[in-house]
Amino acid sequence: MKFRRFTASFIIFTLLLFCTMKTACAKCETSNRVISRANALISNPNETNINKYVSLMKKRAVTHGILRDYEAQADDYRSILYFLRKNKKSADYIKYYKKLCETYTKLDFKNSQNNRLEIAKNLYLEEKYFAAAYEFLELAEEEYSTEICYEYLGDISNCFNNPDSAILFYKKALEIEPENYCITHKAGKTYKSINKESDAKDYFEKTINLCEDPEILNDIIAIYENDLNQNKDSEISYEILGLAYQKLGEYQKTYELFQKALQIKQDDIFLKYYLGNLLFDMAEYANAIEIYNSILSNNPYETQIRIARAKSYKALNMTNNAIKDYQVVLALYPNSMQAQYGLYRIFSGKSPDTVIKTFYPLNKNFVPNEDFYNNLAGMLYQKGMVKDSINVYKKAILKAPKSERAYVQLYKIYELEGNKAKGFELIQSAYKNLPNSPEIKKLYKASSANTMGAKNSVALSYMANKEYSKALKIYNQIEPKDVALYESIAICYKSLKNYKAAVDSLANAIKLDPVNSDLYYNTALLYLDMNSKKTAETYLEKAIGLDRKNLKARKLLSYIKQQEVDKSLDKAYNLYKKKDYKNTLIELTRAEKLYPNNPEVYYYKALTYKALNDSNNAFKFFEKTLSYDRAYYTCHFYMAEILEKRGREKDALEEYERFLGAEVEDEKMLKKAQDRVIELGKKYY
Repeated sequence: MKFRRFTASFIIFTLLLFCTMKTACAKCETSNRVISRANALISNPNETNINKYVSLMKKRAVTHGILRDYEAQADDYRSILYFLRKNKKSADYIKYYKKLCETYTKLDFKNSQNNRLEIAKNLYLEEKYFAAAYEFLELAEEEYSTEICYEYLGDISNCFNNPDSAILFYKKALEIEPENYCITHKAGKTYKSINKESDAKDYFEKTINLCEDPEILNDIIAIYENDLNQNKDSEISYEILGLAYQKLGEYQKTYELFQKALQIKQDDIFLKYYLGNLLFDMAEYANAIEIYNSILSNNPYETQIRIARAKSYKALNMTNNAIKDYQVVLALYPNSMQAQYGLYRIFSGKSPDTVIKTFYPLNKNFVPNEDFYNNLAGMLYQKGMVKDSINVYKKAILKAPKSERAYVQLYKIYELEGNKAKGFELIQSAYKNLPNSPEIKKLYKASSANTMGAKNSVALSYMANKEYSKALKIYNQIEPKDVALYESIAICYKSLKNYKAAVDSLANAIKLDPVNSDLYYNTALLYLDMNSKKTAETYLEKAIGLDRKNLKARKLLSYIKQQEVDKSLDKAYNLYKKKDYKNTLIELTRAEKLYPNNPEVYYYKALTYKALNDSNNAFKFFEKTLSYDRAYYTCHFYMAEILEKRGREKDALEEYERFLGAEVEDEKMLKKAQDRVIELGKKYY
């Protein structure tokens, strides 16, 4: 006999799984119908299937309310509202939204956007996709963490086998966060799944360009290695594989792959360009120049190639050649930041006017204006040329002393670099020249007051722009640090994937506020990012111990423990098949300790004791199973058999009748129960 898991949480957990489920000897009505309706809806999302699914979820919500399982009831309501939200003015939507809010009240759930976002993430982890999608769509509509919401909605769309919708959501997320390589990677994989090879290639190239994560790079490699197994003449596969291996520093592999790609497309200038860049990375500058020369001989206006060649010339100390290439680019495209940066690196340390004169040697009448200086200074700072950037901003101020832009940007640099004296002097001068500028006034007051709040405001602005390293520099200047400050520092470190530093920051926060439940919850999330589930569980238990109403922590801990229970149940199932009942019970006891309210565990125990002919324990655990979940209707059949053997025929008759009251699918069990009801009914009716 095979096991089947049927807890209420597992029913929804498996609701949207698109994989084959284990066959079982017994099915509970609720799980059968939910899974059947969900699968029908996913494969054919028409109005009839939607109505059937929503109707069933409404019944489940009532059942969960009777059982006082308000968390599950809230999830049911979210699933219902997902399908009703297309018409939020409808009486049905208003009714169930009100019911959801009433459930929140019973749970004492703080209905803040942040809490809802965390709940939505947990729902996604639990694979309750309809409920999760509802929250993400609502939050996106409210413009809260929209890039996160769109990314998750893209993931959910893929789970719904709707790649077109997934791509739309990923694109929306990338409009907000264009350099998020995780999303470009997902978009590439989605395009690949629908055989849009050109689009997939574009997104994978972006991913490789932005990404340093070996796991993602190796995933792309696996995809295109598989393609090569199918088609040895795939130029795209060789190209993408070459770029990925190059990013991993495996230059010899990259060289071989680019050579194979060029054998297929000999005149592809982009492939040649990639090969030249590879040779540059391998410090084979002369060979790289040869490749660039071969491209430019037929394509003299390819400025990107000239810039690459100029970098190679500079590496070989052929400075004049490098300067000429940069100057040709600027003659064609006067605003090329790459060429301006290249020349500035060659002449770094010299006065701005001296360097700028090299930009346009044929244009004797060129005079830089304020915008030119500001744009150049901003680019230099982004490239890490801090001193040169400061000097160019000073030129912008001399050019336009009554314009605030250069003052503001230069002041921020001084603050960020910790040069408070220079920053104070600059803003004093700015205030004299621009006393009515709101931005200058704000900075002048902040500089004069030098308060914790002023610095925190600057750091928050950097965080809003996702400039986390800059925000950290400001936060580290603030003393004394409070709980909120340590939390902000932890967020910055987490965003930079420095999880250890993030944990240390939250540890400092916990020292200041040891009864703050959310601090332990946030620490648990960090340990999950580090794949330390046991430590994460410890922190979640602390969070719940401090605040029993911390719904986020409870749901996440429940999910983690359910995963552990699943492992134990899988082991128990394998042992049961081998008739190793002793070790089956040992494994189930472990599962019971992890998740004592899980009826699956008790059901399995009952079946195991039944196999051991221990009717007393079997009966006890069948009863216990039903006390947690009455959907396990097969318990009634087995209990009836035990009662009949004990001579309690009338009680057995009642149990058989309860069994037949469910939607029984096992024909043998159904026939036997019907026969016994007829036979016993002759005696007692």
